[in-house]
Amino acid sequence: MDEFYPKAVYMHGPQNKQGYGPTRVRGAKGSLCHSAEGELNGILARLGSASEVSWTFSVLYSGAVLQHYPLSACCWHGGSRYVNTRWAGIEFEGRAGEALTAQQVAAAIDLLTWQAVQEGWGEIAHYKYSTLQEHNWFYPTACPSGRIPFDTIIGGIVANLTTKEEFEAYKAAVGLQQFGRDLRDGLIADLVAGKFHVGMKPNYKRVLILPNAAEVLID
Repeated sequence: MDEFYPKAVYMHGPQNKQGYGPTRVRGAKGSLCHSAEGELNGILARLGSASEVSWTFSVLYSGAVLQHYPLSACCWHGGSRYVNTRWAGIEFEGRAGEALTAQQVAAAIDLLTWQAVQEGWGEIAHYKYSTLQEHNWFYPTACPSGRIPFDTIIGGIVANLTTKEEFEAYKAAVGLQQFGRDLRDGLIADLVAGKFHVGMKPNYKRVLILPNAAEVLID
């Protein structure tokens, strides 16, 4: 596994702000995502301060990625030893109420694609204990404050890791209803591309809406 993202600028954090005694390496695959609640100067000041907080990557408005610790390092970003010894931490420049910039979304897709390859993710998913986590699932905070478009990011990762031929073969192999379920769960890049949509019927049944407006029941 490579420890350093080749597209990142390495701006190391204090060496004493990682790990727990002999526990220096994370034990789970994936990242916990955060809203930095500030801009670059504040991000770097907080990282370099005496506060007991650190994280692996910062993704700036411009799309630039800063790496502060090796990928496998246990950083102090999740509010507990349980979280910190499992997932990498990614801080996104900006504040609550600000959507990520297009450059940040593109950078996140590329960074997380690289991480997925390095760690051999078995799934690319956004739910508790999966590969893409939210800070508020484990700590009483609003962070990341709804800023991160996880469906778009997951679709981009899948698109990066899947050839067109593999995609078409998968769709043919699983059948339309399973394909619809995977779309619903954010696993297929075509959902992001806008070729298919998931809708909700009045009886709370979800349907896959095809490009020709035909509907296929998912649930």
